[in-house]
This record gives sequence, structure tokens and C-alpha cells, in this order.
Amino acid sequence: MSFYNLTKDDIEYLQYLKKKTSAKLAEYDTNTSTSQLYLNRKKHLQECLNSISECLQGSDTDKYDYFLDDIYDMVWGNSSPNEVVVQTMNKVDKFQPDIPTLKEIAQTVLKSEVETHIGSSPLWIERMKEYTENGVPKVISIRQAKLALLEADLLDDVEEFISKTDDRRVKISWEYATDFDRYNDIILALQKQLGLTNQEVDDLFIKAKTL
Repeated sequence: MSFYNLTKDDIEYLQYLKKKTSAKLAEYDTNTSTSQLYLNRKKHLQECLNSISECLQGSDTDKYDYFLDDIYDMVWGNSSPNEVVVQTMNKVDKFQPDIPTLKEIAQTVLKSEVETHIGSSPLWIERMKEYTENGVPKVISIRQAKLALLEADLLDDVEEFISKTDDRRVKISWEYATDFDRYNDIILALQKQLGLTNQEVDDLFIKAKTL
């Protein structure tokens, strides 16, 4: 399941980036240079290609993968740098041994610029309608909820609690709801009854969204 809801145009853009990045790497493979600058740039190009491939396969797992080519440009520059790239391309020591990965740089040296870039993108804005910043789905369907509980061996406990509770609102919600908000009253009641932590409920919601 891809991190973002990619459109046809997004996928075509990724296919273009994959072709472009693969061509760059092929050029580097024919070069026998052992300079640190060369090795560092090749490392980051390979990281870009890996992330692009994961996006195309729907196996990307974080907010950075789709934008890694942009982050690469922030570090290394490009043929027509915009204002952001001009400001960022000299912030990273590109001659250092064991240069951090692009994702590490995105979370440290260039954190502010990367967060602004991703945060203003339509893909991120659209995702925030469905997920919290921590990646927890805001809403799951009742089917997804029951399947997640079943996989966690909690469904029987939940159904037993529902059958015995005197709270008719809980019974009605469980029987007739089509989806559950993360902080729905019934979810909070079940969390208390099962003795689950907030993180454990978050994990159930994350799992449910994949089912």
C-alpha cells in the first residue's frame, strides 16, 4: 500500500524519474573515479532509484520516498536551480566520508526546507485528510476493524463485551456503524475494557487500513 494516493500523472512522473536516474547511474558505473564526491553522489542516486522503485511498486513506507529526487536536488543542485535549491545546495558537506543518506539529511540539516516542501504538496495535503501526522488512519470501516481485531485475537473479547454491556449506544454503534473514527466513544470504551494503550490502538488502526 503506497504512502500517498498516487494519480496516473504521479506514476508517469515517477517512471520518468526512474528512467532519468537509471541513466545517471549507468554513467557513474562506467566511471572508475574513487573521489569521495563521486562516491557520495552515486550513493544518493542509488538511494533515489530505490525509493522511486518502491513508490512504483506501492511499497514505499514514509513521506520522503516520493520526494527523494527533490531532496537530492536540494543537496546536489540541478541545471536550473530554484530559490530553495540555491539556498540549500551548500548546506551539506558533500566531501565527507560516510555521508548521511538523503532521508537522514531531510530529517536533520535540511529538515526545515524539506518539511516546507512536502507539507505544501497536494499529495501531503490529501493524505492529511485521511491520516494523522503520525500515520494513524483517522477513520476505518467496521469490516477493517473486525478483521484487525480478529488478527490480534481480540474479536471474541470485544464481542463478549458488547453482548454484556448495558450501554445501548455501544451496542447500536457496534451493530449499525459503517466506520469508526479513532476517537469514537465505542473505540475509547473498548480500549479501556481491553486495557490497550494508545499506541496499541493506533497500531490496530494502522493494520486495519491495510485489510
